[in-house]
Amino acid sequence: MKFSDYELKDFIQDESFQHWVNKSFPDDVIQWDAWLENNSDKKALANEAAAIIRGINFKQQQVPRHTIDAGWQKLTQYLSQTEQKQWVVTPVKWYQRQQVWQLAAVWLGFLFVTAAGFYFHQKTKELRYQTGFGETATIVLPDKSTVVLNSNSKLVLKNNWSSLKDREVWLAGEAFFSVVKKTGRGDARFLVHTGTMDVKVLGTKFNVNSRKTRTRVVLNSGKVQLSAGKLAPGKSTIMQPGELAELTADNKEFVKKKVNPLVYSSWIHKKLLFDDTSIQEIAGLLQDNYGFRVKLADPALMNRRLTGEVYVEDVETLLTALSKSFQLEMIQKGNTLIIKGK
Repeated sequence: MKFSDYELKDFIQDESFQHWVNKSFPDDVIQWDAWLENNSDKKALANEAAAIIRGINFKQQQVPRHTIDAGWQKLTQYLSQTEQKQWVVTPVKWYQRQQVWQLAAVWLGFLFVTAAGFYFHQKTKELRYQTGFGETATIVLPDKSTVVLNSNSKLVLKNNWSSLKDREVWLAGEAFFSVVKKTGRGDARFLVHTGTMDVKVLGTKFNVNSRKTRTRVVLNSGKVQLSAGKLAPGKSTIMQPGELAELTADNKEFVKKKVNPLVYSSWIHKKLLFDDTSIQEIAGLLQDNYGFRVKLADPALMNRRLTGEVYVEDVETLLTALSKSFQLEMIQKGNTLIIKGK
């Protein structure tokens, strides 16, 4: 294990480190325990990364002592002045009492409606996560499942998860899911809803890409059931590890094939793997993840296919790597990207 050069973001994005934090995979827990024992200089950084993954805000605001003393002095002066005042009690007439009770009733009703609305809002409030072009985010869900959200994507879930209910999330864009088995009673189901498809999970790792009129699921491990929903009512399929299943608005049928799952989830490790990938598909990736309007100078480039891997730190690095690795010329004009063959 070579983690000596890791910075904070590297620990957070490392899947095996996430397993160590969540104690979800014994092998990773043992390996990280041993590594941290031999690299004590990295323990503080690792603990900070672990705290972020768990969602802990450990930077608490401290109120200065002089502010507390000044506030206490003001309060003491106010109480002293209040004690010196002479209070005059004025008799209240019956019709004034009636007005007071009416006003009190109105205020009590207002407070009741406000409290009920606040309670309802808290019970139904949604948690929203969104990434911009060229950004990714790692999200730890309430059940300790992990979601890595790709660029230009949005994940929504309700905040009232319980062990007795299905865990549901709504995805627009692309995300990689590492789902843990739900504890407690009831069915251990995890549901991912997209615009055209529902993914039903029992505990697994998979990648979902739902953009425009196409939804694609690639299963790394475990087992999932796909349902077409409103697009093709009644249509469903069971996926096995190493399969890709795609549903489009045109054919309204699940199309499956065997693939290398690592190709489709490599982005979570800041790299892209291409396995006989067409430049047309790469152009789509640049549009979806980085917001480019891509133009191919020569239509024949659409069918040219590439194999290799590119490490992605930022969009400039990506374009440079694509250009050098695959003999392409990238011409960027504002938001437009023109691709030419060298």
